[in-house]
Amino acid sequence: MGYKFNEVINRENTRSAKFEYREKLFGRSDVLPLWVADMDFASVPELQTALIERAQHNLYGYTTFDDDILSSIKNWLSKRHQYDINTDLLSFSPGVIPSLHALVQVFTEENDSIVIQTPVYPPFFSVVKLHNRELVENPLINRNGHYEMDFEQLEETFKNGAKAFILCSPHNPVGRVWTKEELQKIADLCVQYNVYLFSDEIHADIVFSGHQHTPIASLNHDIEQLTFTLMAPSKTFNIAGLQASYVISPNEELKKKVDQQLMRQGFASLNTFAFIALETVYNHGENWLDDLIIQLENNKKLIDQKLANSSVDITAADTEGTYLIWLDFTKTGLSHEEIKKKLNNEAKVGLNDGKSFGDQGEQYMRINIASPAQVIEEGIDRIIKAFE
Repeated sequence: MGYKFNEVINRENTRSAKFEYREKLFGRSDVLPLWVADMDFASVPELQTALIERAQHNLYGYTTFDDDILSSIKNWLSKRHQYDINTDLLSFSPGVIPSLHALVQVFTEENDSIVIQTPVYPPFFSVVKLHNRELVENPLINRNGHYEMDFEQLEETFKNGAKAFILCSPHNPVGRVWTKEELQKIADLCVQYNVYLFSDEIHADIVFSGHQHTPIASLNHDIEQLTFTLMAPSKTFNIAGLQASYVISPNEELKKKVDQQLMRQGFASLNTFAFIALETVYNHGENWLDDLIIQLENNKKLIDQKLANSSVDITAADTEGTYLIWLDFTKTGLSHEEIKKKLNNEAKVGLNDGKSFGDQGEQYMRINIASPAQVIEEGIDRIIKAFE
């Protein structure tokens, strides 16, 4: 590989949330942090050059986008996902979660039902509850570490009057890259029951070999007209701190409503460096991403092999994409709190608490594998030793 994905970069004293929050979250500052969803890898080399070049101008006034930025998005989605978009329907936002808040506020009313598929990214819960909407869960089915959708129960939630459905595609934390057939079933149900689809596709680019991400809005015109697609280069290229994302709306009329709500929330535009970053990584990051995926696949294999060759009853979900791995501790015979204490105080490894992803996260934890192989090996070795 041409990029230094096995170089350990010191992130201490850089105000990195991953490191600075250790004491607050885990009760100690010496845990190996493998939790928050950013990477320990340097981003695309061309990005650093572009940011420095822009900084040397030393003027940072209001910045807008142009056709070059729009084309970089359009070309990326077309090449990587065979998704041909109308850039007139793009709205920019600092993040997917602010966009979800805007969509919930505009296209649902208080007490409307919104469906999520648990276990799932924790902000999905708050984005519903904070606006006094009814949270309806459509739990995923765990078949020996391979998660599937419960379409019968999903249809029941739609029959009972659900107004919107928040899809996580690829899914965080279980790592599923939904097949076109699965997505078509969702699309058919949304169209049949006239349910808005808010599709979080922030992990779309990080897909393992043998799998293919399909933007659900690309399936046909009917589902496209109900779908708001939320995407970003932030997870893909480790630029979450620069805050650049976008929403693809179904049509001009609905886009105007999205833009009006984003303005009410104070999001008029991205910052100067966010636009530079978005354009640069999409134009120059493809080879970097291809090498990254190889590194992540090798890290996942390392975890699987280490666990399989150990005496501990811990397994990892059948991951198809993302750099987030769902670890199953249910066979250890320990309670959730006992598992947490062992991880924090004996293994000294900081993972995401599975219960924050919903009730289905009891006795589960999420580990971030976007670090050099030697860091991941140290982390999994510490876990195995603590649970032997």
